Amino acid sequence: MLRGPDARLRFVNVLMIAVLLPILGQLVRLQVLERSRRLPEVEELLQRPYTLPAPPPGIVMDAHGELLVGNVPIYKVGAEISRGGGISVVGNVTRTRQVAEELAPLLNRDSEELFQALSVPPDAGGRVWRPLAAAVPADVGEQLMQLRSERWGWLTLEMEWQRYYAEGDLASHTLGFVTERDKDGQQGGFGVQGYYVRLLSPLPVVGRGEVDAYQVPLAEALALGELRAYPGTDLVLTLDRTIQAFVEGELDWAMQEYRAQGGTILVLNPRTGAILAAASRPAYVPYEFGLYPESEYPLFQDPVVSSSYEPGSVFKVLTVAAAVDAGGVGPNWSYHDSGYLEYGGVPIRNSDHRAHGQQNLQGLLDSSLNVGAATLTTRVLGAESFYRYMRAFGFGQKTGVDLVGESTGILHFPESEFWSDSSLATNSFGQGIAVTPVQLMTAVSALANRGTMMVPYVVAERRYPDGRLAVTTPRPLGTPITPETADYLAELMEKSVAHRLTRAQVPGYRIAGKTGTSQIPIPGGYHPVDVITSFVGFGPMPDPEVLILVKIDRPGIERHLRWGTQTAAPTFSRVAERLFVLMGIPPSEAWAGP
Repeated sequence: MLRGPDARLRFVNVLMIAVLLPILGQLVRLQVLERSRRLPEVEELLQRPYTLPAPPPGIVMDAHGELLVGNVPIYKVGAEISRGGGISVVGNVTRTRQVAEELAPLLNRDSEELFQALSVPPDAGGRVWRPLAAAVPADVGEQLMQLRSERWGWLTLEMEWQRYYAEGDLASHTLGFVTERDKDGQQGGFGVQGYYVRLLSPLPVVGRGEVDAYQVPLAEALALGELRAYPGTDLVLTLDRTIQAFVEGELDWAMQEYRAQGGTILVLNPRTGAILAAASRPAYVPYEFGLYPESEYPLFQDPVVSSSYEPGSVFKVLTVAAAVDAGGVGPNWSYHDSGYLEYGGVPIRNSDHRAHGQQNLQGLLDSSLNVGAATLTTRVLGAESFYRYMRAFGFGQKTGVDLVGESTGILHFPESEFWSDSSLATNSFGQGIAVTPVQLMTAVSALANRGTMMVPYVVAERRYPDGRLAVTTPRPLGTPITPETADYLAELMEKSVAHRLTRAQVPGYRIAGKTGTSQIPIPGGYHPVDVITSFVGFGPMPDPEVLILVKIDRPGIERHLRWGTQTAAPTFSRVAERLFVLMGIPPSEAWAGP
């Protein structure tokens, strides 16, 4: 029997072998015999689900690539606290208050409020997460990350992107905004951003891998994966920010000058349908949409596409165009204007309550004769032909413009229960029909574009994150009249501006246009005082590049001045004169002025 050091060494070796053998057996069992069964459990322990910080949404630019809507990073800040090992330990009030006082200026919050948020009630169990701030600027977020790394491991920061409007509230209705995701993950919004919300939104990036203590994936795990973070698609608009700012300024001037309650100015290229500027009042601040009370949510609707109104006498150019195109009237046609016509039991009178004697189409438009327009629909066209043309002009249906909330307007056809015989007479001069500004402009564009209407649009390009570029191709919406009819109506409208509508003239340029003054429907009839004045015009002739609608809601000036000729026409002149210069459009070769 061995004694001494050799015996003790041998005993230790035997003991170690006895201890290690079961361990080796377990390793063999787990690593070899049961590897395939145990591998998923191991991966479940090592790999955790994670979400990468979202890339930014797509930006929105004007026609020249100038930024209109961009992104700035912000942070959601919270605290993961607990009774046992977090920021707040029961009884350690002093430490919690010191942290609250240090955080207060960074988060722009009251230190006492933060103290309450960071304090754990005595009966709380486990971990508690508390929100501290919802929109912390990037520079403060970087300071907080440094503090988390050095001292405050319990602090949580989640980066998000906040929309940045480079030009403030410019083009607020057109740009709009995107709302937060609902419980089903869906997003909505207004304006062009609401319409293209899916394109603008970045693709979410969710995966599984090895993460650190803050649930951030390790670089090695990301390098082995195939995940890519795609930002949103960028949009280039047809709007020119300089033109847009000018048009908004002119609308503000008109509202102040005529003490109006609202208004719209819409500028469109009749050849392509591209919207060059769109301004409406009252407006709103899109980056503060969350601060508006529910009672003011109607401000978010874009009047250009959502608000319907009776167009009044502007509509007469379309009635005349239909009658000419149908072959019922022409340069040699005339009628006797007695100042009165009764149809379907409803009396029709001219706005000046006067008889104008023998009149042709030029006189009908020059003097804006209601009786003349009703004569065309009731004695020349008839219901079937008139409403067939109105359908062809797009009334009672959407234009397809890429903006949220487009309305169809209102046009009752003979088969409708709301239509009566008198509608054929009153619709002829824009009464009893409701249109949106973009709908009316699209219809009138047929007169400026040799009979063809183009689909209106506001997005010129879509720049995808993978480098693809999609350029919007102008598309015809319809051809309601022949080129010859369109040219003839444009000539009549040009002569009206040259010889009668002098307030709409633009020196050096040939302009075609028509005024309108419409009553506002109320229960039981029409408002006794309030009206909507308007002017639609295009130029320079004979090859117009710009179509402009000026609409002024409820001007508050003297009653005898509340006419389209006194308000909307001079506003059109101001807009068109400057617009031609901004767009570099040379004067007409021969001005058809008086």
